[in-house]
Amino acid sequence: MKWLPITFLLVLALPVSAVLYIQQLPPLISEFPAEESPTNGQQDVEQTAGTAVSQPQTERVPDFSAYLDVTQKKRVFFEFMLPLIREANANIREERSKLIDITTRLETGLVLQRGEHQYLNQLFKRYGMNAPIKVDTQHTDQLLERVDIVPASLVLAQSANESGWGTSRFAVKANNYFGIWCFRSGCGLKPQSRDEGMNHEVASYDSVQDSVRAYMHNINTHRAYRDLRTIRSEQRHLQNHYMGLQLTDGLRHYSELGPEYVHAIKQMIRVNRLQEYTLPSSA
Repeated sequence: MKWLPITFLLVLALPVSAVLYIQQLPPLISEFPAEESPTNGQQDVEQTAGTAVSQPQTERVPDFSAYLDVTQKKRVFFEFMLPLIREANANIREERSKLIDITTRLETGLVLQRGEHQYLNQLFKRYGMNAPIKVDTQHTDQLLERVDIVPASLVLAQSANESGWGTSRFAVKANNYFGIWCFRSGCGLKPQSRDEGMNHEVASYDSVQDSVRAYMHNINTHRAYRDLRTIRSEQRHLQNHYMGLQLTDGLRHYSELGPEYVHAIKQMIRVNRLQEYTLPSSA
């Protein structure tokens, strides 16, 4: 069972036990808007109620079920997923770099430009935080805990686990490699076995890339993964670029299996030596 929306949980008084679908948002504007831009203050961040905002699928997804040799299937799976993970992390890294530049300006007492204020407001909105009227470094430091990459080792392990190495019905028919739920009728595929009274679907994406982005957005915004983000921040201070194993301790609420799920993901990282896929430059 995956996470339900908070309002739905309050109504049904159900316990929190797994992952919530958070709406996937497109990347922010790539640069700070110019002072004279006529669209200043009008940059829209598009949202959807269920499926991710995305472009038509252009990636070529292998038929993982065709590989009978386990070692070969794993190799093909990792080779397919890794570029998608690095692309999604590259977008986050660009946002983080700009946020660090703004934080540095605040620390030195410089006044932020209008475009920087607009960019910050969009970033706060995108990452599920209320934009303060007057921004200081305390606010940007809190935002930096969310605007951060997810190590490739962790993403590879969870995508393999949740998608059955790319062979599950949801992976094949919905490009959903992380078991993400949605709650609008027709937003995805109906689970073949669903608890009575539940109305969720498993979200459908135009591409696996969109699924990767949605997963990372969940990790970076939902309250269930606050501990993971804290661990990530601590590991950054320790300059541990290979933090995938440590971050698994923040996944207790991803699955109703709790600690057993955490142990399974750790074992997948260790057995498949996935830490090798996380480069220091990607941290």
